[in-house]
Amino acid sequence: MQKYGGFFKRLVAYIIDNLVFVIPSVFAGNNEMAQLVVCFGFGTLYFVWMNGTYGASLGKMVMKLKITREDGSKIDYKDAFLREIASYLSLIVFGLGFLNIIWNKRKQGWHDIIAKTIVVKV
Repeated sequence: MQKYGGFFKRLVAYIIDNLVFVIPSVFAGNNEMAQLVVCFGFGTLYFVWMNGTYGASLGKMVMKLKITREDGSKIDYKDAFLREIASYLSLIVFGLGFLNIIWNKRKQGWHDIIAKTIVVKV
């Protein structure tokens, strides 16, 4: 039986991933536009590349989690991009899309449901 990655493991993975953005945002200084580009532009590229290439970001690797398609096959860059863009929807509605991971039986956020992905323990 497949073990799904739960909310708290995924949250810790996300916190680890965001440490990757601390260094570039320091160089952005007080320029709000530069910080926005770092957070969303670099963040989107980071997650699409890592997830499309490895099926996991650095944080997910540390937490021993992997993203797959619902059928268990490897995600590609198109899946990773759709999932990343959909994650903004999960976030902008007061984070409810991420909280959905808590009560969804397959531990899917809205972005997972939209992209037809699951996060599993490896």
